[in-house]
Amino acid sequence: MNINDYISQLETIINSFSIIESYNLNIDRKSVEIAFISGRMDFRDGTILDFKEFIEDTGKGIEKYKYAYNYRRETNNLFRYDNAPDPRAKVIKTFPNHKHLKDGSIIESKEIDLSDVLKEIEWMYIKDKDK
Repeated sequence: MNINDYISQLETIINSFSIIESYNLNIDRKSVEIAFISGRMDFRDGTILDFKEFIEDTGKGIEKYKYAYNYRRETNNLFRYDNAPDPRAKVIKTFPNHKHLKDGSIIESKEIDLSDVLKEIEWMYIKDKDK
């Protein structure tokens, strides 16, 4: 898979979630092999997902060096996954991968991708609609 295929795959994933009202993707190609992808998704319930990924086509596949997926309602963070070298996360077994919760705590997380995040948001969305 090259970067163009990866971007197409991201758009396919995004378009497969009916809870997304609109989205935009920004592709900053640093070279043929390296790209910085960022974007925003607005959900039907008024929540927002801001995300960024710094990726490279290594010839053996796509390597994701940096990522952050920040899910929020207005300015209130609901959760954020990232792999930034946060000093508060250094004690976590999965460091640098971690998840920030709404209450400010940080917990373990595997390396995550956009599809995983959207599935979690969809589950939260459906759960809230069942109340």
